[in-house]
Amino acid sequence: MDWKIRQDRQDDRVWCLEVILRHEGFLDPRSYACADYCTSAGLTKDANDVIASWEEWKLDNPSDNPQVINRL
Repeated sequence: MDWKIRQDRQDDRVWCLEVILRHEGFLDPRSYACADYCTSAGLTKDANDVIASWEEWKLDNPSDNPQVINRL
């Protein structure tokens, strides 16, 4: 994978993280894996797709981590 493709994927992953962060209002540690999934699945064109994936991700990957309620 050349540097241009890696940079594009990184930019898409950051965009997904921003969408999730704005939606939740706090940084959930699970959002990193979900953003990576959305990037790999090509869900980087519509914020609603990312949010729907995030809501499904939270159901499929519950967390008892107390940092989940960590507000910025």
